[in-house]
Amino acid sequence: MRRLLFAGPVLAGALIIATGCADTSPTGDAPTGAVDDAPAEVINFPNKFANVAHKCDGHGHRVYSTTRPVPPVVVDDPSCGPNAR
Repeated sequence: MRRLLFAGPVLAGALIIATGCADTSPTGDAPTGAVDDAPAEVINFPNKFANVAHKCDGHGHRVYSTTRPVPPVVVDDPSCGPNAR
């Protein structure tokens, strides 16, 4: 009985650890489906300003990211249809 009391929590902990690490990249990014490796358009600003890159996501949104550690900005953009970049 003691073995069951010990084995249950150990197996549950191992399962949680294994599933928590599934489908992540080495950089900690979210899992990806179809990968769009086309380059983004980059806006270079003078020194001490954050550079900005933007790209269509193919679903009607334009995604802006910066060299600063902040989340990307996603805006509706009618020109970003299924075949837009």
